[in-house]
Amino acid sequence: MQIPFKPSSSRTWTLVIAVALFAALSGCSGSKAFVKRALKMEEVGMMNQAANFYFIAVEKDPYSAEALAGLQRSGQWVLNDHLNQFEQSRAEGNRSAAVEAYERAKAYQSKIERVGIGLLVLSETEAAYNRVKNDHLEDVYEAAIEHLEAEEFRDALRDFDEVIRLDSGYKDAETLANVAFCEPLYRNGMKAIEASHWRSAHADFNACVSRDANYKEARRLRDDCLEKGQFAIALVNFENGSNRSGMETKLKSFVQQALGESLDPFLHLVDRENQDLILQEQQLSLSGVIDANSAVEVGGLMGAKAILKGTVVSCDVSASSLQRSNMQGFEGYKVAKVNENGKKVYETKYRRVTYQNYRQSRTVIITVQLALISLATGKTEMTEIIKREINDHVAYSRYGGDHKNIYPSRSNGSMHRMGRRSLMTELAANSILKSEALMIDNAVSEIAETARARVESEAKRLVP
Repeated sequence: MQIPFKPSSSRTWTLVIAVALFAALSGCSGSKAFVKRALKMEEVGMMNQAANFYFIAVEKDPYSAEALAGLQRSGQWVLNDHLNQFEQSRAEGNRSAAVEAYERAKAYQSKIERVGIGLLVLSETEAAYNRVKNDHLEDVYEAAIEHLEAEEFRDALRDFDEVIRLDSGYKDAETLANVAFCEPLYRNGMKAIEASHWRSAHADFNACVSRDANYKEARRLRDDCLEKGQFAIALVNFENGSNRSGMETKLKSFVQQALGESLDPFLHLVDRENQDLILQEQQLSLSGVIDANSAVEVGGLMGAKAILKGTVVSCDVSASSLQRSNMQGFEGYKVAKVNENGKKVYETKYRRVTYQNYRQSRTVIITVQLALISLATGKTEMTEIIKREINDHVAYSRYGGDHKNIYPSRSNGSMHRMGRRSLMTELAANSILKSEALMIDNAVSEIAETARARVESEAKRLVP
């Protein structure tokens, strides 16, 4: 059966030419091209570069016999060069350099093995390396011991870590490395305790415990510092200075939740039930002005170091009216007709139509004032005014006809074909603004997150 030939469109031919050109370019930069480059490098004795090109060629075509043979040949040369550096350093008595050279050789051997090429390291060379490594280990271990005895902890740790890298079970290197790491931290922690810097001491002891769980008294001291440095905060009743009811309760609830999610181990909230009970029994209202004496009294009763007061200064909500605009456009439709061959065909025509475009927006602006008051001194440690603005807007279009075939018009009245995608987006766009309640909650939530960050900052300052 003979398939009739159909002339291709210019667009089809353009696509064919583009594919052919891409294939040609890909072939030029393929495995064979890198093999050619590698051969040129070999000809001038640049074996490292040749091996790199062969390696790329094998990655591009793992079955290229020419690339595999070239990598075997040049790769062995590069490996032997590393091994020659090992032998030279060994002969010079430079054990550290010899070990490094041999490790480079083994790393290169492993790299080439990943693409299926095995390179040779003689057993005699490996045995020589093991002897050099053992002597090097002893040298580094002895140097680390000397540093440790001289309380040069950083240098001792560096050398012990090198010993462990080469042989994780070498003598007591791991135990002594822990000493070199932990001892300076332990001493710093003890000094921090003397200065009542509980947070710094806790960090030092915690680092010790993370490295060695049983190092001296680090675990107990870490826990003691956390207990002694606790910065407990009580939230008193917030006030509402806005014209929207219930905002003070909402703000307090969001702030309480945000502070409860703080990752600062020294920061915590006083139990709300106990706090309310104590305040009721003492008939003290901390939401107003307090003096130093009442602050200290309440602080002792609640176990709190500070109280956090809050006032909603304002809560303004504004929304624009729904703006409607009639827009001119074109709707495409099909018209049936009979062509010159007597066949029925359809012709696309366009008629002018009107569709509607809508715009609306809503803005929520909330301003609050927070104050953190020390219950040890009655001093205001922090006062902060936080303002958040949340905006939402909708922009959409609606059309009562066939929206799949509608086009916008330009300002001069002509059809704007390129604007169709944007119009389709507006026709499918959301038409409902976020609710006032949701936007207010979002604004208060952001304010609460900011409040937490500020309180955390103050806690770090007050509990160093």
